Amino acid sequence: MQNYILEKGFGYKLFMLLAFSIFSSVMYQGHISQQGIYSILFFASLALCAFQIASIFYVLLVKRNIELHINEENISWKIYDNNKLYKENSVKRKDIKEVHTEVNYLTGNIYSSFQVLFKMNNEEEVILTDGLFYDFGLKKAEDVCKFLLNNNLGDTQDIKFAKLTKELDIDLTKEQIFTKKDSKSFFVGVISKNKKEFLSLRLQIESLYPEYKDVQKNANNEFLVNSDTIKNSFIYLRSNAIGYIVEFYNVSRKEDLKTLKQMGKRNKIGF
Repeated sequence: MQNYILEKGFGYKLFMLLAFSIFSSVMYQGHISQQGIYSILFFASLALCAFQIASIFYVLLVKRNIELHINEENISWKIYDNNKLYKENSVKRKDIKEVHTEVNYLTGNIYSSFQVLFKMNNEEEVILTDGLFYDFGLKKAEDVCKFLLNNNLGDTQDIKFAKLTKELDIDLTKEQIFTKKDSKSFFVGVISKNKKEFLSLRLQIESLYPEYKDVQKNANNEFLVNSDTIKNSFIYLRSNAIGYIVEFYNVSRKEDLKTLKQMGKRNKIGF
């Protein structure tokens, strides 16, 4: 069982209140001169300001925490407001088809919300989220993801990585790179807090393996390329809450990948 006290997110709420207030003052000029759409936007912005003010007072008075329980059969969570049960939910592990974790941002790097989506075998979606008023915060969101992975819940590639770190007894507090050979796959794991590590690893793969050009996935946390000449051969890079994993499947040539720390300081990432 893990217990998470949610953050109240005052910085974000005050920022949005300021933004809505400025927008409201601009729309007010149109409201008194032309009305029409300006009046609609003015009253809408006032409502948003009121919502932000209400949310600030609500979180001032109410402390929210979430208890997350995982065993061999079930995943359940209880949400408490001021130590009183507010909501609870439970799903059976055997009924889960996929598990997705996602951190959403609204403005720049201002943290917005975190959710865990359980897609069930019957296509129903069950969501664990911090809601509109509260934030897990990035550190707690990472802790939730690690807790799920340590219980074999999450993306298949991320679970592989979690199992590798346990098998090799990797110290997750120490930045390092490690490898593991397994049947047709060769794994490279990277533990690093540098947010540019994913881009660095992707550029190294593109530079060192030019024959792998058939891009299958290219997102902000995963990069999958197939070989143009070798059947059923791919390189798969993925980042998660623990670190970065690169799987070389049926790849005969092995080139050393390096962390940014090993390469030394660079003004720009490039190869």
